[in-house]
Amino acid sequence: MKPIKILLVDDDEDDFILTQDILRENPRSKNYELTWCDNYSDAINAMLKRRYDIYLVDYRLGKYSGIDLLHEAIRSNCLQPIIILTGKGDLKIDEEALRIGAADYLVKGEIDSFSLERSIRYAIEHHKALEALKASENKFRIIFERSKDPMLITDFEGTIYDANQAAAAFFETTHEELLKQNDRSLYISSLDRELFISQIEDKGSVAELEIDFKTAGGRIKTCSVSSFKQISQDGANESYHTIIHDLTYRKRQEQELLHLQKAAAFERIAKNIAFEIRNPLSNVNLALDELAICLKNQEESLLLDIVKTNTSRIAQLVTEFIASTQPTNLDIKTISASDLINGMISDVENSFSLSPDVEIPDEAVWLRADEEKLRAAFLKVIANAVEAEQDLAALPVFQISKTNGFLNIIIKDSGKGISQENLNKVFEPFFTTKPLNAGLGLTYARQIINGHNGQISIDSSEIGTSVTISLPLTEM
Repeated sequence: MKPIKILLVDDDEDDFILTQDILRENPRSKNYELTWCDNYSDAINAMLKRRYDIYLVDYRLGKYSGIDLLHEAIRSNCLQPIIILTGKGDLKIDEEALRIGAADYLVKGEIDSFSLERSIRYAIEHHKALEALKASENKFRIIFERSKDPMLITDFEGTIYDANQAAAAFFETTHEELLKQNDRSLYISSLDRELFISQIEDKGSVAELEIDFKTAGGRIKTCSVSSFKQISQDGANESYHTIIHDLTYRKRQEQELLHLQKAAAFERIAKNIAFEIRNPLSNVNLALDELAICLKNQEESLLLDIVKTNTSRIAQLVTEFIASTQPTNLDIKTISASDLINGMISDVENSFSLSPDVEIPDEAVWLRADEEKLRAAFLKVIANAVEAEQDLAALPVFQISKTNGFLNIIIKDSGKGISQENLNKVFEPFFTTKPLNAGLGLTYARQIINGHNGQISIDSSEIGTSVTISLPLTEM
């Protein structure tokens, strides 16, 4: 085993000889190799070049002090341990040395072979432990920073101590802004956070807990969360180290599969309805035409017109139902997002005599889309928002943003809101809570937006409903 190399920094050669003699008295003295230098510059040069394993530094070094050398070593990132040698009654100096970063201090008049060897040995062992801890922390830091999964370090109170770049991107914000938040602001439901805290405090860890988070851009993301609690060595601090797996895409795929299965079922029903209803309706209409010839009374003719109008309405509903279950042919072209939004504004003005306040992004962005059908889909959504407003003169709120390669259009109303039970049904054909509504508007809108590889989602509370439409951007 190589001997441990020690450098004594002392401007008095007699102290070097004395220290050498003291060290030789120890049975383990052959494990150590003591060298001496008498000035500040040689000492700092040796420290910078890491020539020795440990340094014994006298507090008095001519015009400098051992504290000065300790300061310089710490600033220069000297990793080897430094033991300060002081005189009797220098308690304040000893405390200051430890506060700055000295491994230990020894009172020169009280040094013997065992106390000196013990201090050196413990300082070396402590240094090795710190080196191992730093290496472990560096590995964790590399994993933390380079992980593609969002990772957070938080505590019981919700303080966010750290987050990797993947987390900042996930929550659609910057690293600096994320650290300013309390983690409570990230949860859709406070009950989800209470469940997370309850599990991690009870078991010390959480495994694959499903939680809905919200981003700075207002998007809702369903995630699987795994976390463990870490307690500091002194037991004073506890932190939660959390990994977030985004399940939004998988959930969306599951919802899309369910939607496709429902659509297939609706299509079968539609065809049966077409066969079972259209033929009888045709016979009814023929009979009504013959009956109209026989009727001469104006009042009876009026009643006949009412019957014919309603049979025509039934036929129209059947046609719309069939259309809602069949794929829509899209005429896809590269269009400007600004043109699309301006067209949407024009449609709102023409249809509802309202002038919405919409802030159009200055930056030129592009979509691959069928503009005519997209505008029709938007109009269906906006019509629902306009009808939901309590104040007939009120306008839905429009928010336009661009995040992660998507153009996001959010349409908010201040109506009564939609119950959670009905939220799961709003895209189904013929589902409506309005007596004079066929319930096909959102079905059509979703079909068109899905055809553009986009997403449509609805969030609602007791006051107001928010519809978010996200469309993928393209390069011009």
